[in-house]
Amino acid sequence: MSEGIVYADVKFKKHQQAEGKDGATTSTVNDATYSEISIPKAGRNQTSTDTNDISNLQTKNTELQILQAAYNRNLTSALMIKKSELQELQVKNKDLQEKERAVRQQNEELRKQRTPPSCPTNTGNNDCSQPMNCAEGWEYYGGKCYYFSPDKLTWAQSRDECITRGGHLVIIGSLEEQKFLDQKIGTKIRTVPEDKFWIGLTDSINENEWLWVDNSSLSTSFWLGDREPDDWNGENPDGEDCARMGEPGGTNDGKSWLDVNCNKTQRRICETKSPL
Repeated sequence: MSEGIVYADVKFKKHQQAEGKDGATTSTVNDATYSEISIPKAGRNQTSTDTNDISNLQTKNTELQILQAAYNRNLTSALMIKKSELQELQVKNKDLQEKERAVRQQNEELRKQRTPPSCPTNTGNNDCSQPMNCAEGWEYYGGKCYYFSPDKLTWAQSRDECITRGGHLVIIGSLEEQKFLDQKIGTKIRTVPEDKFWIGLTDSINENEWLWVDNSSLSTSFWLGDREPDDWNGENPDGEDCARMGEPGGTNDGKSWLDVNCNKTQRRICETKSPL
């Protein structure tokens, strides 16, 4: 950026001495001498440019401060949202852990009930059918108490209702238990079509992978005839994924299981461990 130059004319008067007639010396003014002196001076345009530059810098600085403030606000807001989401996930994870712990505990209790103990020696009855301290409405056999419902519910509703009663849908672990139940409900089945009882067996998760309500695998089955389970889908496109049992009067070999649509309403067999 160049500096402006101002030229100034400075006039100097030259004094000379002259001898007068009487010999005295006098001063006279001779020709004027001019000298050019250059004086650097900021021009008007230069001052305007500097002012504009300062103004532009101030404007950009203000814009930068505004952008920085906006960024800080957005960053703070994003962090608060993430923190809130993290807290929600932590709460959900805690709930899932508690539910998982409850399910494990329930499954452990169910497994303990899988193997029925032998009959108490003081019953004098080989089938252990005496009501050994079972709750009212429940029947005793092999260290367990059984409830045979008079009303009908879907399979899922029956599962939940048995839990409400302090038990679970029946898990059949032996031929002896199956024969007892088969003969018992054979006397309870009404002379109406489709009067059966739900048991705690389903393959609703994976087809043909039958599991009890405690998630244990089916080891010994008592399906009725060679065609069961047939997963018939004539009533429901999803087929038949839940097991029921029962024939009027019972069967000779105890084989009385059938698969059926889980949304069908049936009676149910609940079981729980005997207090003894």
